[in-house]
This record gives sequence, C-alpha cells and structure tokens, in this order.
Amino acid sequence: MLRSASLLRACRPALIRAYATAPSTHALVFLEHRNGAIESGSLAALTAAQQLGGEVTGLVVGSPDQVPPVLDKARK
Repeated sequence: MLRSASLLRACRPALIRAYATAPSTHALVFLEHRNGAIESGSLAALTAAQQLGGEVTGLVVGSPDQVPPVLDKARK
C-alpha cells in the first residue's frame, strides 16, 4: 500500500507556485483621529511601517475641515 502511494506521487506532475512580489516593501496605514489628534495606536503603526523601509501610504477619513490638520501632523 505504501509503495503504490509513493508511485502515484512520482507519476503526478509537480505543481509549481509563483508569487508576485513587489520590488520593495509597501505599507498602507489607516490613521484614526479625534479632534485633529492622531490616535496613539495609529502613530505606532505609522512608525513601524516607516521602520520597514519602502513606501508608506496613510489613509485619513474625515470632513474637509478635519483632514488637513491631521495630514500635517502625519507628515511630521
């Protein structure tokens, strides 16, 4: 029984997997904020993403009067 199972495995074509990889790391960070201040967890995630190297993209959602001050703080 063991011989027949190994024989069947030897007759099957090998499956080859190829994965797409980016040339450098890229991180997307969702930045939560309240009253113009970025949440500490979001700042920690942003710092960790920057330490990886590569490109970091931040996503900020809010009203037009809330977003610009948050963007200024995130860029620093």
